[in-house]
Amino acid sequence: MSVGVRRGAVLLVLAAAAAGASAQEYSGFLNCNGSFVADDKPPRDAHAEFALRYNNRTALVQGSNVLPVGEILHYVPTPATYSMTYLLRRQGTQVLVVPGWFQNTILVAYPNLKRLNQIRMSVNRQNGVLEGKMLNEQDELLGAFTMQCKSVTEKDVEAPKF
Repeated sequence: MSVGVRRGAVLLVLAAAAAGASAQEYSGFLNCNGSFVADDKPPRDAHAEFALRYNNRTALVQGSNVLPVGEILHYVPTPATYSMTYLLRRQGTQVLVVPGWFQNTILVAYPNLKRLNQIRMSVNRQNGVLEGKMLNEQDELLGAFTMQCKSVTEKDVEAPKF
């Protein structure tokens, strides 16, 4: 193999690696604050932070007290909304409720959420309002949340402390 061909192959591999690395970066960030209601109890504060990848339509839940932190949700973009659904395991399988899974004591405060099957949400792309519903397997409403989201940049997201 000639030197020129080897250099070309090395450059091609480096370019592919760089393209793959940039594809894994997040393109947008949302910071949302609002309220959560369940069981006819007074509303509680709710918050969520999302990191969005536009190239593969995924949203990472970076922090929240009502959503599972660390989960990656697939979203469907339309001109008006980003729609997401988070499905839990089917009823009949054992689900361990680890303290802090919702980053709060929400499962203790609202015992009917143990029947939680799915979370449906949509973010209005025009006004930034996020509306979400927590449903059981029969699509009965267990809880709902509404938040106002604002788009932030990577520079606005706090740097890791550790």
